[in-house]
Amino acid sequence: MSKTLKIVFNLKDQKTSTISIADPKDGLTKAEVQTAADDMIAKDFIRANGFAATGVKEFYIQSSDRVELA
Repeated sequence: MSKTLKIVFNLKDQKTSTISIADPKDGLTKAEVQTAADDMIAKDFIRANGFAATGVKEFYIQSSDRVELA
């Protein structure tokens, strides 16, 4: 099973931008992700189409299984 951390940022143009981080560490907490996302926003790290991030809309871990066909 693969896991991906998804962080969805609100942008100044009222749209959103999502970053995906493959294989996040086990035991990752909400507080750790929020702190990292806030730091990215404060450092103006997140931009999409020239618009800066204004906040975090949501974040979650997405899991997927690969099933080989017989």
